[in-house]
Amino acid sequence: MKKGEKPVLKIENLSFKFHGSKENVLKNINLELYPREFVLLIGPSGCGKTTLINTINGIIPHIIQGVKKGKVYVNGVDVDKVELKEISTLVGTVFQDPETQFFTLSVIDEVVFGPENLMLPVDEIEKRFKFAVKATGIEDLLDKDIMSLSGGQKQRVAIASALAMMPKVLILDEPTTNLDPKGAAEVLKTISKLRQETDALIILIEHRLEEVAKYADKVLVMNDGQIIAQGDAREIFGRPKILYDLGIRPPWSAESVIRLKNLGILPDDAPIPINPEEAAKIIDKYLKSAPTLVKPNNLPFENYDEFYSYENRKPVIEIKNLWHRYPDGTIALKGINLTIREGEFVGIIGQNGAGKSTLLLHILGLLRPSHGSVKVFGKEASRMSVAELARSIGLIFQNPDLMLFQNTVWDEIAFGPQNVGLPKTEIRERVKEAIEMMRLIGFEKRHPRALSRGQRHRVAVASILSMRPKILIADEPTTGQDYGASKKYLQLLTELNKAGSTIIVVSHDMDLIARFSKRVIVLKQGKILIDGPTRAVFSREDLLKETHLAPPYVTRIGNKLKNFGIPTVLTIEELVEAISSLYLKKAA
Repeated sequence: MKKGEKPVLKIENLSFKFHGSKENVLKNINLELYPREFVLLIGPSGCGKTTLINTINGIIPHIIQGVKKGKVYVNGVDVDKVELKEISTLVGTVFQDPETQFFTLSVIDEVVFGPENLMLPVDEIEKRFKFAVKATGIEDLLDKDIMSLSGGQKQRVAIASALAMMPKVLILDEPTTNLDPKGAAEVLKTISKLRQETDALIILIEHRLEEVAKYADKVLVMNDGQIIAQGDAREIFGRPKILYDLGIRPPWSAESVIRLKNLGILPDDAPIPINPEEAAKIIDKYLKSAPTLVKPNNLPFENYDEFYSYENRKPVIEIKNLWHRYPDGTIALKGINLTIREGEFVGIIGQNGAGKSTLLLHILGLLRPSHGSVKVFGKEASRMSVAELARSIGLIFQNPDLMLFQNTVWDEIAFGPQNVGLPKTEIRERVKEAIEMMRLIGFEKRHPRALSRGQRHRVAVASILSMRPKILIADEPTTGQDYGASKKYLQLLTELNKAGSTIIVVSHDMDLIARFSKRVIVLKQGKILIDGPTRAVFSREDLLKETHLAPPYVTRIGNKLKNFGIPTVLTIEELVEAISSLYLKKAA
């Protein structure tokens, strides 16, 4: 912000509630943001973030109706008093799923679509096109069809299309949510470049705080329709309690230093880091100046006994020499051999295209092997009936909207048990149990589609849990969820696992895989690259790099401190325990 500069976004006493709702979604928000600011907007699922940005981009009130009070000005323009077409020249929005906002089939056509519809002169369109392409670094994609692009590439094209409108405000609503780590890295690199290439105010909603914190000039914390805190990243993440109370996790880098401060291992004036490299340097500096250090020995978390204890259990999934070739000639699986035993908690990771989805489809009996065999409870999966598989395996999709088709939450959760002919009393018991487990009490009569994405995801999970499957497969279960909701969901899966269910989680969230999975399988180009205890797998940074994956952030911090004897750690608790064990103060 330059001295005397006017805000590009000004919000005055803004409140909003949907028709038919008693409660306001937004409550008396006042905010001023300026050109060239990079603002990170965070808050728990359902706190009003999406509603707030929809009042900025004009979706409210021009498309979504409700009771709105207060004013939103963009570049001095009252968004309520101009048409949506004019707002689109002031505010650009990029959503989670880029495919929902594409209008053409080619990259070039998509980038120029907006300026052409404004009927701008050819030279102006060309100028905007070049600016948007350069700012997003998509020069190598210009001759491609959009549908042939990867998820990360599509999102970069969507950002370029928004930039071609030369907006005063650019809103990015969880742009990496549906992407694998490689695609997310592409988009985040593009976002970092935008800071140098545009004068627009950038507002980013994102759960991947580790990656985006370093870009933020300002962090806004939202809860219950209000902005409850704002400041720079180090200030906000240096006060983790306010975030944990909302179910949001600050970057592990910041929390590691804060926890060590609280234990007296680091001094109170140690700076707050916002990435693993900074955290490791800070910890390294103070450990080197410590009075006495001893290398940790036989820490309690350093054993693999639990992993190997499953070897004598009954196999529930047996895959032998599995190959799969699609009709277009693509070989998705290449000789997979895999046994998953009763009661295991398995994480499957790998980039898009590694073969994860194809493998799941075989386990679910939806694909027939080109060669080899897939057995579930001793039977060939492709020969089992749908009803038989439904009683054995529950699948939770990455996109909850693909699973929701009933008019109320109760009916959605009851559908599965009803469909297999369970008695009404049994159905009622299962539905109540699933509603309680997924924190959906009070939502029973709501329409699933009227809920936030995080809430819709919980309904989808509940609809599977009501079937009480012996094997539960979760495909990217934490997509679009804040850390608190994700952790509670994985804790629920852990409880189901302890009760006897076999759990398989496919995810790009390395932190949650590390915290909850006992075994990790890494796929690369249709083959199993690594399969073993979680700690052993994440200790192999060299192999993970081959798949464009990286260990959890906490693990990376620990790995940079190996010269002190820190072993491979998987959680913040393990990191603090390892450091505490080697840090011994001199006796007074």
